[in-house]
Amino acid sequence: METETLTYGKKIEELKAMISKIYDDAEWLRDSATEEEKKHWNDLRGIFYDADKPLRSLLRGMSENRFNTEL
Repeated sequence: METETLTYGKKIEELKAMISKIYDDAEWLRDSATEEEKKHWNDLRGIFYDADKPLRSLLRGMSENRFNTEL
């Protein structure tokens, strides 16, 4: 069985996916929340909406060689 090599770019993509999952989970939890709780879920979603912006920018400007740098 061949093990996939972890690269700098793949690890950044994993972090982006984790942030996206938190954002998505907070959405359905917000939808199940009471009116008093909804503000907190919306605040959390706002934080995670902005959280992956630096990672997206980093990936956009990254060379293929740098993306494929092994960790």
